[in-house]
Amino acid sequence: MGEWARRFGALVLVGGCLSAGLVPAAADDYGLDQNWTRQDRLNWYELSQGSRLMPLSWFLALEQAGSQTLLLDDAFVSSFGYIPHDTSTGLHLPLGFAVDTSDDTAFVSTKLRWKDGQGSREPWVGMNCAGCHSNEIRYNGHAFRIEGGPTMADFQGFMDAVDAALVATRKDPAKWRRFAARILGSDAEPVAVDRLAASVDGRTAELLALAHMSTTEVAYGPGRLDAFGHIFNKIIYATGTKSAAVPADAPVSYPYLWNVPQHEWVQWDGVAENVKLPISGFDIGALGRNAGEVIGVFGELVLRPRSGLGLIDGYVSSLDIANLAVFERQLQLLKPPAWPAALPPIDPAKQAKGAALYAQHCQGCHQLLSSRDDLTTKIPRHMGLLRRDGNWQGIGTDPWMACNAYTDTAETGSLEGVPIGYAQVQLRTLEKVDSLAPLLATAVGGALLAKRQQVYSAMGTALFRPEQVPSFELKPLELPDPHITRPITERAERLRRCMSDAVDILGYRSRPLNGIWATAPYLHDGSVPTLYDLLKPAAERPKSFYLGSREFDPVKVGYVTGQSAENRFLFETRDASGRPLDGNANAGHDFGFGAFSDEDRFAIIEYLKSL
Repeated sequence: MGEWARRFGALVLVGGCLSAGLVPAAADDYGLDQNWTRQDRLNWYELSQGSRLMPLSWFLALEQAGSQTLLLDDAFVSSFGYIPHDTSTGLHLPLGFAVDTSDDTAFVSTKLRWKDGQGSREPWVGMNCAGCHSNEIRYNGHAFRIEGGPTMADFQGFMDAVDAALVATRKDPAKWRRFAARILGSDAEPVAVDRLAASVDGRTAELLALAHMSTTEVAYGPGRLDAFGHIFNKIIYATGTKSAAVPADAPVSYPYLWNVPQHEWVQWDGVAENVKLPISGFDIGALGRNAGEVIGVFGELVLRPRSGLGLIDGYVSSLDIANLAVFERQLQLLKPPAWPAALPPIDPAKQAKGAALYAQHCQGCHQLLSSRDDLTTKIPRHMGLLRRDGNWQGIGTDPWMACNAYTDTAETGSLEGVPIGYAQVQLRTLEKVDSLAPLLATAVGGALLAKRQQVYSAMGTALFRPEQVPSFELKPLELPDPHITRPITERAERLRRCMSDAVDILGYRSRPLNGIWATAPYLHDGSVPTLYDLLKPAAERPKSFYLGSREFDPVKVGYVTGQSAENRFLFETRDASGRPLDGNANAGHDFGFGAFSDEDRFAIIEYLKSL
C-alpha cells in the first residue's frame, strides 16, 4: 500500500479524535513592526486569488471522515497547523482559505450545478497567499503573527483529510443525509439530492485524481510542500495527455516573502525573474509566477482557446489578476519581523561578536541589507551550485528539488506545437514531449492573455499583442497511473546530470537573512530544526526530530522538537539503513562550521536575531 493510501486510511479511522487544546491562542503584534495596516492584513487573509477547491457551502457542511464533527472544527483544523480565522464577513475558515465568486460560465471542472436558480457566481473556497505565507509562533503564552513567513501547516495531511471527508460522505448513507440536508434543506426533493450527488461525485473524482498524480512515499509533514510538482501535475492534467504524473517527491519549506520584490530572481532554484516594467514598476514576472501558483492550488484552467472576432483569446482560467496585483503591491511594503520584546532580549556583546563572524564567514553569500527598513536595494541572484568539478565540491544539500525542476518532462498533449509562452515570438514551439518549465510558461501565458483587460487595468498600460497560434482541441482526459515511479536507473542518470551539468539553476539561491529567526526549520527542504543545528557540522545535525508545535525556542532559534501532543510528526533525514532520504537529506551548507565553538555559534545567532 502506498504512502498516500496509508495516510488516507488513517484519517478515516482517527478523524475527530483530536484535543481542543491544540487550538492556538490569538496572535498579537508585540513589536514585530512589519509595516502592514489592518486592511493590508485583511487583504492578505481574505482576498481570493482564483483558487477553487470546492463550493463554500460544501466546505462548511462536510464532516470529518469517521466522525460527525465538522471538518472545520477548530481543533481538527489546528491539528494540521492551520489557524482558525473569523473573517470580516462573518465566516469561520482556516487562515488563508478565501471565498471566490468568479463567473464560472466558461469553466469546466468547477462549473457545477446542484440547486434550482443557481447562478454563475456560486461562492467557492480555495487558498490564497496567507495559506502558505502567514505563520504564528508561541512563547510563554504569547502568540506572534508572522506575515509573509513560512506556514507550519501540513498541506498534504489536510488535503488528504478533505478528500477522505468527501469519500466518507458519499459512502456513509447517514453522513450523506446530514450533508445533503445542510446544503439543500431536510425536505429536498430526491431529484435535487441526486443532482447534488452527481456534483459531489464529479468534484471528488477530480480531487482524488490530482492527489493520486502527486502521490509520493515522502510524507511532507508540517511546513513543506513540493509546489513545483503539484503545479506541473495540474498542467499535465489539464493537457489531457496519457503522460505519467510527476512524482511530487522533493518538498521544500515555504520561502519567506519579505524583500522578495527586491530580488532579481526568485524561487529556491532561482528560475523565476522579477521583471518590472518601466515607469509603472508593475512586476509582470511576479504576475506570471503567481499565476502558476494559483493553478497549482486548485485554480481553474481550461487549455482550450476561445475565439472572438478572429482573435485568439487565450486559456480560460479563474485567475484574479486584480487581487494578485494587490498582494504584490503589499509585498513591496512588507518588512522582516523584528525580534519581539516579549522574547529574551538580544545580548549586545554577543551580537557584536556575531556581526564580525558573519562578515567573515557568511556575508559572501548572504548579502547584508542596511536595515529592516531597506525595501529598495536590489538583490542579485547568488547560487550555491550542486555540481562537483575541480576544487568545487558543491553545496551538498539535498539535490532533488532543483534536479526535478531541471530534468522533468511530460507529454504536452493539447499544447503540442504552441509557441513557448503562448503569444510571444519564440524560436521554437512545444514538442510532443517537452520540459515542464516551458510547458508551464505556455499555459500561464495563455491564461494571462485571456485576462489581458484585467492585466491592462492592473499595470495601467497595454502589454500583450496577440499572435495567431494553431487551433487545437482538448483531448479526452485519461488519468495517469498514480503509482508510476521513476525507474531507479533513470533517477541515477538524472542525478548524474544534475551534479555535473554547468547550469546556473542547478542549485539553490542564497539571500539576505533579515528575519531569518522567524523562518524555522532551515535549509531549503526544512531538514534542520534550529539555527544552532544549522551552524553545526552536517554529521552532527539531528537525524530526526518532531514537528507540529508552534512553541518557540529563543536560544537555539527554532521550534521545540520533543515529542508531544502537538509535535506528532517525526521528520526523518535517513532511512532504517542510515542512507539519506531523497528529499529529506540535511547535509550541506557546511562551510567550516566544525571550527566554530558553541560560543561562536551563539554569537552568530545573537546577531541574526537583530537582522
